Amino acid sequence: MEPTIELPSIEVLSSEPQSTELPKTKPPVMETPSMETPIIEPSILEFLTIEPPAMESPAMDSPAMESPMIELPTLHERIESLQALLQILTAEARQDEHARKELLGVTMKAMASLETPAETILRMMHSPIVPSVMMTIIKMGALHAIVNSDTPMTVTQLANVTGADELLLVRLLRPLVALRFFLETDVETYTSTPISQAMTIPHILGGFQFLSAGATKSLAYLPEYLAMTHFRSVNSFPGPFEYAMGGDNSAKQGMFEWLISDPLMLANWHAFMSGRRGQRKQWYDIFPADKIILEGASHGDDGTLLVDIGGGEGQDAESFRTKFPDVAGRVVVQDLPEVICTIEKLDHRVMRMEHDFFMSQPVKDARAYYFRNIFHNWPDSSCLKILENTALAMKRGYSKLLMFEWVLPERDVPLFPALLDINLMALLSGMERTEAQWRKLLDSAGFEIVKFWKTSPDTEGMIEAVLKGEVGSSDEL
Repeated sequence: MEPTIELPSIEVLSSEPQSTELPKTKPPVMETPSMETPIIEPSILEFLTIEPPAMESPAMDSPAMESPMIELPTLHERIESLQALLQILTAEARQDEHARKELLGVTMKAMASLETPAETILRMMHSPIVPSVMMTIIKMGALHAIVNSDTPMTVTQLANVTGADELLLVRLLRPLVALRFFLETDVETYTSTPISQAMTIPHILGGFQFLSAGATKSLAYLPEYLAMTHFRSVNSFPGPFEYAMGGDNSAKQGMFEWLISDPLMLANWHAFMSGRRGQRKQWYDIFPADKIILEGASHGDDGTLLVDIGGGEGQDAESFRTKFPDVAGRVVVQDLPEVICTIEKLDHRVMRMEHDFFMSQPVKDARAYYFRNIFHNWPDSSCLKILENTALAMKRGYSKLLMFEWVLPERDVPLFPALLDINLMALLSGMERTEAQWRKLLDSAGFEIVKFWKTSPDTEGMIEAVLKGEVGSSDEL
């Protein structure tokens, strides 16, 4: 009887739904002695290869020996082993954001290579369906009903709570179950998942509703608008948003005016922006604030250290003051009256000021004029007006311009900022910019760039600039 190699027994772990919050249960990991992270069993790694182990050559004077038959793992068995390995890697990557993004990128590339061209195109064709279905579930109240329920809900119970037809509910929930937004625990019986639970978080829900009402319609009309302009670059008003909302006559009301006219949508916008600012790392936690603005700043309490222009409800300004409580100088947050009046809580050390950045800047000679994700909302012509107003308030040789924005690479732009760029085109006639585009824009407004402070292509960076003709205070570019 010919010898065979016995393959290791491997337990295939079931996949969990995607999570935007901490999962209810801990992800499965392999138990290891005195280790915080799971160890990958060597048998699993060996099992993923199809190469048989090397055999020792028989001695020349020994009798001829038959090579043993090697029972290789089947493709299906290796796929099961890969699933187990991915489960282990996922558990480890949750503890390291850089590793998580790296692993996500690998799996996305694998998906792209495994999909046939027809499958990819079909998925793109169907992509508008899910947001439409999800928005309907939100409007009828089914999302919160399922998430807030301690036990799975039948479709009859959902119909009683929402007033919706049972058949309609079943049809709408089918694709959301397939995408793991909800789980179907029994026939026409539903419970929530980490995805649907995350959707009820105020800033995520607000952002979804805002983008559904504004961006979805603008993007739907984008091809028609661009064809009407003979496919010219979008760099002025009225743009795609005005065209989508106003038809052939193009409404003069831009996106921000539209927001102000709708209190509910404005609340969604504020929740969305507040949540995004709260989740992101602050620039001074990534880049050296001491080197950029604190060194050389005036030590007098009557001077202004930082002006956060278009700073919303003051999260960044408050965070900066909390980080540097003993540094002298005022910290000011500026925004439109409609925004400033909505601020409920703000550190008393942060000064609130109503200001339209298309008007003359009232705070003169500040150490830093700070903009976070402002310029990507506007075409170049509007950005020039903001920059020129800021330049007139700056003190030569002292004041600095700080812009926390995306700086796109010249090629191979990551998917998120690439999609964000199209979204900005459709909503605001705005754009994300490359390093060369930033240089051109700032040069036109009378600035020179001291340094692009960047970490990686898939995160925002800081642009440090001064008035033309000044000697930069940072490292060479």
